[in-house]
Amino acid sequence: MIVLRRLLLPVLAVLLAGVAQAQSLKIADRQGSRTVTAQQFLADPAVQTVTIANDSVYGRSMTYRALPAAELLKGLAIAPEDYVEFTATDKFSIGIPARLLLDPRAHAFLAIEAGTEPWPAIPGHGKETPGPFFLVWQNARRGEISSEYWAYKLASLEVTDSPYKRWPALNVANDLPSTHPARRGLDRYVALCISCHRFNGAGEGEMGPDLARPMNPVDYFQPEAFRKFLRSSKSVRDWPERKMPSFVEDVLSNDDMEAVIAWLTYKARQH
Repeated sequence: MIVLRRLLLPVLAVLLAGVAQAQSLKIADRQGSRTVTAQQFLADPAVQTVTIANDSVYGRSMTYRALPAAELLKGLAIAPEDYVEFTATDKFSIGIPARLLLDPRAHAFLAIEAGTEPWPAIPGHGKETPGPFFLVWQNARRGEISSEYWAYKLASLEVTDSPYKRWPALNVANDLPSTHPARRGLDRYVALCISCHRFNGAGEGEMGPDLARPMNPVDYFQPEAFRKFLRSSKSVRDWPERKMPSFVEDVLSNDDMEAVIAWLTYKARQH
């Protein structure tokens, strides 16, 4: 019995450490970092009860105990042109403009799941919830607050340069007309796609394939098949590990879809 206990204790310690780590959020800027637990967040007097009328994950009204994003970012070395990189426990990563997080009109909040009061399971995800930390928006304006900005199961956030500055190869030429749809397409790629798909190595996404290596999708998809794939990937090809969502018009308008294709086409012709 003593031998068994000695064998089990290290395993139990690892499991408990994993639980503790999952219930804390690492917050970093260019000067340093700190870790805050869910309990510490919930004890913050700035935490409030907020109701999200149309929660992007649940598809219905939800109420949370949450910390305003402005309070979450208080004390960090951050400029309006910076981005904040949010990373989840499953390695999903999305950069969000600091100006949106700090915009009082958008009302961004960090929702905190209490261990004693777990949230409902995400529809279609078994018993998985968005906890312990979930970025929610009380006024998600269409075309500005990307569906990818509803980041959940968060493990860390870090102040960074914008994707345009971090990965200059993503950008279009300065002499490209301001009205060219590739410019808008790049913005929509950064808002909707870069969280899962790198482009020629640029980005941090690991959930899906690189959109330039070994080939750009505009070079192997028939145009209409590609549009159909963006609207509903499983309608074109499906496989057990498929994670790509369907981009309905409320998330990606027809004009924005054409702009993304224009940017991909522009980049394909550069090589």
